[in-house]
Amino acid sequence: MNQEKKSNGFSILVSDSFDRTDDHNAYEVSFRRWLVSQLEAREMTVSEAIRKFNINPSSGPELIRTWRKKYSDDIIPEPIEMTQQERQDLIALQKQIKAMEKQLEDARMHNIALNTLIDVAEEKLKINIRKKPGAKQ
Repeated sequence: MNQEKKSNGFSILVSDSFDRTDDHNAYEVSFRRWLVSQLEAREMTVSEAIRKFNINPSSGPELIRTWRKKYSDDIIPEPIEMTQQERQDLIALQKQIKAMEKQLEDARMHNIALNTLIDVAEEKLKINIRKKPGAKQ
């Protein structure tokens, strides 16, 4: 249930379900975040919000600007639909990633094979093929 409080001649809507309000005990945090999300989504303008919620017209724009600075980072933007071209690009990039992962796996296997070959050659032929650490060139 919403309660209506009067402050300096302006109504302040406060719901029973939230008790957190700002320093001036005027507007709830949940309301401020919701209003900022509506403004960021361009669902309403600042002047519409001031009229609709009976916010003091002289201090309202500055108050809302402060809220936007404080809460706009908390808003997670809605994902936008991909175009057909973006979907095709995504599929092409995914195929490219798979091909590169296959190349990387092949290169790792090749590296393991070469190291095994060197190990066997050093053991069987009793020669040092790898450079020793710190050896002068």
